[in-house]
Amino acid sequence: MNKLIFSSAISQSGFTNASTSASNDKDSSTIIREILQNSYDSAINEANRDTAKVKFIIDYIDKNQIPGIIEYEKALQSIKVEDLSTKEQGILNVIDEQLEIDKIPILYIIDNGLGFTQDKLVAILSDGISNKNNPNDSGGSYGNGHFSAFNISNLRYVLYGGKFEDGTKLCSGQALLRTHKQNDELKLGTGFLLTNQNSIEIENDIFYKNENIPNIIDNQLDFIEKSGAVVGIIGFNFFGNEEDIDQVTSLISSSIVRNFYVAIFENNLEVEIITKDNIVNINYETLNNIFIKTQDEKSTPNFNTAKRFYDMLNHGKKQTIKTLEDEVKIYYQLSQSDTKLALCRNGMWIDESIPSPLNKGNFPSSKAFNALILAQKRTGFSTLIREAESNLHNDIRLKRFSNDKSGKVKREKLSTSLREIKEFLSNIIEKNDNDSFDYDIPNLSISMVGDAKSKQQNKRKSTQTKKIPRKKRVVPDSDIPLSDKGKGKKNKSDTKQRVGNQFEVGKFSSFHNAKKQEAKLRFATDKNASNLLLYLRLEDGTDPTCDSVGITPRLKINKALNNGIECKIIHDDTIDIGKVNKNTLVDLSIDYDTNIIGDYIIDYEFLNSTSNKDKK
Repeated sequence: MNKLIFSSAISQSGFTNASTSASNDKDSSTIIREILQNSYDSAINEANRDTAKVKFIIDYIDKNQIPGIIEYEKALQSIKVEDLSTKEQGILNVIDEQLEIDKIPILYIIDNGLGFTQDKLVAILSDGISNKNNPNDSGGSYGNGHFSAFNISNLRYVLYGGKFEDGTKLCSGQALLRTHKQNDELKLGTGFLLTNQNSIEIENDIFYKNENIPNIIDNQLDFIEKSGAVVGIIGFNFFGNEEDIDQVTSLISSSIVRNFYVAIFENNLEVEIITKDNIVNINYETLNNIFIKTQDEKSTPNFNTAKRFYDMLNHGKKQTIKTLEDEVKIYYQLSQSDTKLALCRNGMWIDESIPSPLNKGNFPSSKAFNALILAQKRTGFSTLIREAESNLHNDIRLKRFSNDKSGKVKREKLSTSLREIKEFLSNIIEKNDNDSFDYDIPNLSISMVGDAKSKQQNKRKSTQTKKIPRKKRVVPDSDIPLSDKGKGKKNKSDTKQRVGNQFEVGKFSSFHNAKKQEAKLRFATDKNASNLLLYLRLEDGTDPTCDSVGITPRLKINKALNNGIECKIIHDDTIDIGKVNKNTLVDLSIDYDTNIIGDYIIDYEFLNSTSNKDKK
């Protein structure tokens, strides 16, 4: 009989484990990405497979098949007499409801990686201590990312099984409950599936092996040919979709293709999603079809972004360049709309917001283009990117390097590599004619909002009418021309505010001539605007949803013409376009001053003003 052991505790703790609190949700794209990343890294980077083969299996088991169910339910009874918060009572209710069901859902993830070794299981069970053969090159490898699985378990219970090439099998498990008392002894909230109560250390023989492994894991391990791992998520919650198998299959599929399209395209990853009535195969041959089939799913990255860069793999130009930190593969092509750059590492999507000097704003003289940067495995560039990523591996920031000597060296190395890529793209992409504004408006079927940054702002801000604080701006000394002054002083007396709703526009195209300090914009609205305002802001590396701290680069609008008719200017940086009817083409020509010398990018933000009190 398998036992779930709750050891003695010295202090109280609640249901929410500190390691899961930051990502305690049911977002399918985030969770599936983390789980699949672990399997992919184990197969490619640890087991050195040419192709990672991963299966997602949705199945059902009887309650009495759950290893350690007697100890689990005994702990629940002890927890029920504790003084629980409303949130904890809610968690307990979900567990009780799940255990009352005859057939309990379980999600298996099976891979052909190295398998769960003794030291890897110790690392996983030791509160998420990461253990990877090459931590700088891997993404997850069952380190801290394994906590994602608990977010989709109604029972907060996950099993781990491993098989090795010599046929040996190993198994353990972990349940995240809360502290409770048994026989007047305080017990840990975390239960471990172990053979004895010895401490979880590499030298202790505490894991179930071979014939003693629980059947629900052993049966899956038997299907692994050489080596690999099995994760069993007991009480699978279907991402909150009430056991809608088709919907969950679509969610998993969209998360996989949008985050791992490079790995699948390069035949480094194949995935099967298996249910009672269906099998979905995701590989090079089916990739495009699944992209289209799942386009309406709300996964991250969104469909349009992922599909744009996936299409470039099929139709764009390709070049491998040598940088200071090894080889980097680049796909690129001209764009019919705006410039976008994205980065994938080891076949996995990371981000479309690359820091300077490779930010999209660093190409003011180039025609609009798309570029996909592929950091190759086991290269210095990939290692540096990995260290600059967030815990969820979905963005890059140079400030994540430490401020000590080693961190500064790494930051400079990554900056140098990004600069080398930027120089390559600057040389290979066709140049704009700076004396003209020749550009095309996308077809009516394409809907865009300003640039990518404007679109993200509109998504994360409330659609309710609210006052939007005016961004802090620079006012130069009166006796120094703007062109000669790099920075100025804040005008503390200016307290006027803009009022309006965030507003989306379609078919947007923009271009600015940094030398002449002119900008041109063309767009049409998808609905009527009672009084449309356009706010212009120089990109300075701050979050545009917040007031900047300190001195902000200044953009002062001198004149703006809409289809040849002059517009009013508010606060020197906002254009009062006025009433705009649906599908009306707005053609703006803008003359401005700025205290920035050199390259820069302009952000555009649209508001539909419902009040005239802030106008001059």
